[in-house]
Amino acid sequence: MIPFTSGMPGEPLPYLLHTDWMITIILFLCILGTTFAFSKEEKYLLQQLKASFNNRERSSMFDEVTTSDIHYKILLMLHSCVLLGFCFYYYYANHTPELFAQIPHIKILGGYTLSICLFIFLKSTLYRFINWVFFQKVKNSLWIASFFNLFIWLGVLMLPIVLVTIYFDISSQISLLMMGILIIFAKFSLFWICFSNFFEKIHGVFHLILYFCALEILPDLLFWKGIELANNNLILNF
Repeated sequence: MIPFTSGMPGEPLPYLLHTDWMITIILFLCILGTTFAFSKEEKYLLQQLKASFNNRERSSMFDEVTTSDIHYKILLMLHSCVLLGFCFYYYYANHTPELFAQIPHIKILGGYTLSICLFIFLKSTLYRFINWVFFQKVKNSLWIASFFNLFIWLGVLMLPIVLVTIYFDISSQISLLMMGILIIFAKFSLFWICFSNFFEKIHGVFHLILYFCALEILPDLLFWKGIELANNNLILNF
């Protein structure tokens, strides 16, 4: 009789996003929601984006806004928050792997997504308050609409990058570079809209830099630092 000998213990397979059924469902819902929203409001969304960059069309930007338009925009903004949550997840999965060894991955992704939703809400509230103090009501409304329009299109353009990153396992450097370029392009577009909306004359450039840095760049840096601190606290406590 051949004596039984135990074999070598196998190594557990690493966690992969494309093997998680919850991640697949979330992405499927993102694709479904985006497709549904654009099938109903593609013309309206394109018109809003064009009006954000075209001064001549801004006066009619809100002429035909309906309740359904607002609902679709909220759906697409949530979609953008989820995809930005994936971007944060993918960045820290490559730069802070010890965090993902202690906490369930879906909870980390959910935490990033909820943090982005809260951040966008607080940022838009801050914009509304500052612009209410210093600018006219119409320009305030136009700026908020342009801010949300760019955020929506950022999510739309980021969807294929996230899908390719997760399901085709491309290099992390390439995927993060594409995400970074897209975000930087969105920031420059927002900068131009801010200039043409509030500071049309060249002598307003200095005020523009102060305004944009204080309300756009600084909050983003503080948010990034807050995420870093939260990650470090989770690593220490878990």
